[in-house]
Amino acid sequence: MGLLDMPLYGDGQITKCPTCGYNVRMRYNDRGHAIGYESLSLNLMDTEMFAFNKPSPQVERYLRRERNGKKTVALVGFAPGSCALAPYNEPNVKLGGNLEIWGLNEEHEWEWFKVWTRWFQLHPKSSFTRKRKRGNELLRHYEWLQEKRDKPIYMQFKYSEIPDSVEYPLEDIVQKYLGKLRRGDKISRYFTNSLSYLIAMALYEGFQRIEIYGFEMAHNTEYVSQKANAEFWLGIALGRGIEVYLPDECSMLAGPLYAYQGQGPRNLMEGSHYDDDKPRDCQIPGGVGAGDSEAERILAKIRNRPTPPGVQRNTKSSKRRNKH
Repeated sequence: MGLLDMPLYGDGQITKCPTCGYNVRMRYNDRGHAIGYESLSLNLMDTEMFAFNKPSPQVERYLRRERNGKKTVALVGFAPGSCALAPYNEPNVKLGGNLEIWGLNEEHEWEWFKVWTRWFQLHPKSSFTRKRKRGNELLRHYEWLQEKRDKPIYMQFKYSEIPDSVEYPLEDIVQKYLGKLRRGDKISRYFTNSLSYLIAMALYEGFQRIEIYGFEMAHNTEYVSQKANAEFWLGIALGRGIEVYLPDECSMLAGPLYAYQGQGPRNLMEGSHYDDDKPRDCQIPGGVGAGDSEAERILAKIRNRPTPPGVQRNTKSSKRRNKH
């Protein structure tokens, strides 16, 4: 079934936000096509609901060393697992400097978003002017957009009432990076989520390193179009020699090490170790599926299965491979 054939939810269908996992209601245009999400519980995104674990001093030192001398941008989304790990406290965060932080949509309403250099609100005006609540309190997103800060806010158009608004250079970016991607006889404008627009802009602006925070792409709906598209744009970045950093919480560009780890009853994260003494499809790294009784039951059956007649497991295969 292709993307265009997928059934739409009914009017007002409650589902999960593909970025942060909170309850949302689908929104539709007059033709019945889904155009976005409407939060049902913004109060749940208060500071106390996030696990604000600061990166360890070792990780901070590592990231500073990796950023040194490179034009770096941190792209920050809403996902609670890593949104607070962005380099908000670094002293060299500056528009046009060697370290920038980009935010989007209503993130400014939450205390954990401490500093930014550029903003992105790429939804239509009917979306960002809607009255929305955070608990019993109205959000001031549209009013916030109208305040002047002398930092760019990238939007679909330049709006007279939003002094910092800048038209997102969509056509220039499409021609530069997607000009050779054709669907039939037309250039494919392949963008299915906000993160992809941010990644493309980082390429366009000549950044040498991209760090991703708050975009875990872990919810099932994102596997349909959003996660694949974000990985596509990260692939373009890597292909152009740009460094990409993803925190452990992010599920993008991760998966089983094909043939070495097998598919197994649970997903195996790339980089986990395997042992020649055990069937490769039963080796699950700690933390992935840990404590899952069903997975453990299946793995026990795999571990205890008899060796087929005439087959002898060779425990020295790794050493032999290293000799060739």
